[in-house]
Amino acid sequence: MKVASTSHDQAASQGEARENRVYWTVWIRWPGTSEPQKYEALVDTGSQCTLIPSEYVETEPISIAGVTGGSQELTLLEAEVSLTGKEWQKHPIVTGSGAPCILSIDFLRNGYYKDSKGFRWAFGIAAVEAEGIKKLNSLPGLSENPSAVGLLKVEEQRVPVATSTVHRRQYRTNRDAVIPIHKMIRELESQGVVSKTHSPFNSPIWPVRKPDGEWRLTVDYRALNEVTPPLSAAVPDMLELQYELESKAAKWYATIDIANAFFSIPLAAECRPQFAFTWRGVQYTWNRLPQGWKHSPTICHGLIQAALEKGEAPEHLQYIDDIIVWGNTAMEVFEKGEKIIHILLKAGFAIKQSKVKGPAREIQFLGVKWQDRRRQIPTEVINKITAMSPPTSTTNQEETQAFLGAIRFWRMHIPEYSQIVSPLYLVTRKKNDFHWGPEQQQAFAQIKQEIAHAVALGPVRTGPDVKNVLYSAAGNNGLS
Repeated sequence: MKVASTSHDQAASQGEARENRVYWTVWIRWPGTSEPQKYEALVDTGSQCTLIPSEYVETEPISIAGVTGGSQELTLLEAEVSLTGKEWQKHPIVTGSGAPCILSIDFLRNGYYKDSKGFRWAFGIAAVEAEGIKKLNSLPGLSENPSAVGLLKVEEQRVPVATSTVHRRQYRTNRDAVIPIHKMIRELESQGVVSKTHSPFNSPIWPVRKPDGEWRLTVDYRALNEVTPPLSAAVPDMLELQYELESKAAKWYATIDIANAFFSIPLAAECRPQFAFTWRGVQYTWNRLPQGWKHSPTICHGLIQAALEKGEAPEHLQYIDDIIVWGNTAMEVFEKGEKIIHILLKAGFAIKQSKVKGPAREIQFLGVKWQDRRRQIPTEVINKITAMSPPTSTTNQEETQAFLGAIRFWRMHIPEYSQIVSPLYLVTRKKNDFHWGPEQQQAFAQIKQEIAHAVALGPVRTGPDVKNVLYSAAGNNGLS
């Protein structure tokens, strides 16, 4: 990595210019910490990387040329950065005890920023790369097609068939979904995933909007699921996977998400009629494993697991079509990820470049942020929760329930969680009239504050110098 000589004539500042140089207040939340640290950084649009002094030192230092006229052995890591102390972005930071304090074009290029006088500033584009760290998404064979679908090289799967015929008419769908779903069905038909049919079965399409705004084609198989025989196998428990990942000695991570994994699994012809659906007067059915059917996750997980075992995959954790590997060095993680990607591609799955992450010191897996064996609440989740407003009318039990649903998954990060949110649960009970009073407002504000400063969770430490605190709460349903 090379840092160009400094230039200051185009930068904006929050503070006063010092000796014709411009400084900007920067908040950094270092990995494994919850409290941000404040810095006064020199704004330098000629520098190609942001440097902040700290005591963080990694096992794989990088050499920075042009900072002080010679070269320095520093560290590249990913931290959370803010210019306001409120909105946070993940960004690579070059750091070390001898690093200067420079805010460079690599961060400023991300958008518009306001200075202390309210002026908006936009900056040009530059790039920063860490030498010696190979990225898994650069491997050959990965797809750039957003609709990529593979075909697993196995026999067509004979899956449980419904014990009675289910026929449900299509109900009204979201207008915004009509055109995207129509295009999706045509594309899936061209890929052999669905085909036209005539069947006594029928289930209604139930489009689901994904977080990125795109639509997912799912079918409402709830009625079909009720008459479908059970399967003994099941997917792993998500919480148990988190505990297992905590136990692994890891400094680097990588994740792999198989593209449209369900649609890669072929179904036997005699099992297909039960999955029929109708769109614009034409009946279709799935030739591959559909989304929304109760046994699809179990079958998919088992087949991916079998493919990885057959290929003698290195140590990893798998939850359906999401896979994570770890190690003490970036190269170790790269080699593990490369082996797993090769196995999956050879088996017939498709993998999109955009769904392969790492090696990285910090990564998200199953919606949780992982750093140095510790799980944390992702920044975007914190921002979303803290931006939520309290209910605005007396009929908003549902809004309160939605808020509680958003924070419930993270309750283990919050000491005394049950006691804090107790007033909020009171107003969601059907037998109670909805009344949002001072007690609810205080609980609402406090739990958002706790989420914003939530602790990272890791393996339980033991020893004479370690103090562990056990929190418990008693309720109507028992002790937790």
